[in-house]
Amino acid sequence: MRRTNEERSRATRHDLVEAARGLFAEHGYAGTSLAQIAAAAGTTTGAVYHHWENKQELFHAVVEQVHADLHRVLPARSGGTGTPADRLKASGSLFLRRCADPAVGRILLVDGPSVLGQEKWRNLDEQWWRGPAVALLREAGGPEELAVALLGSLTALGQEIAHDPRPVRIRRCQQVYRTLVDAVSVQVS
Repeated sequence: MRRTNEERSRATRHDLVEAARGLFAEHGYAGTSLAQIAAAAGTTTGAVYHHWENKQELFHAVVEQVHADLHRVLPARSGGTGTPADRLKASGSLFLRRCADPAVGRILLVDGPSVLGQEKWRNLDEQWWRGPAVALLREAGGPEELAVALLGSLTALGQEIAHDPRPVRIRRCQQVYRTLVDAVSVQVS
């Protein structure tokens, strides 16, 4: 059965985002051209421009995909049982491990702020993560500002890991985050 134009367009868009994600992770935003992305996706730069106005818009689509993938994985893998503090520590530790992967750390935390601009990048981050963090802290009796502080600490620690993904660095950053969550837990108890 032949695919419709809409199905072909969706498939091309998907292939371009996947190719861009791999190239941005390996070479960074500045080191990746639209021609390289098109070639990796098996299409033309014209197809890229059919879907996005420029490389920055394509990068934005890749950032959205990375957030969506993390959003699917983190709650499922961090477990829905235990105290809010346990769940915060589990999801935060998993996020920090994921930051060692350039497809997460480099795209979201290294290139993301400079390519998208601080305000757009922060708005995307909050769109995906502020709600779940606030809900967990409210469940524990804590104010919304603590969620913002924990998200900020995860971002800073994730950036450290993205720049230095050695296992010892990941473990240290995870321990720092768990210590912060424990300190917050004492404050709201």
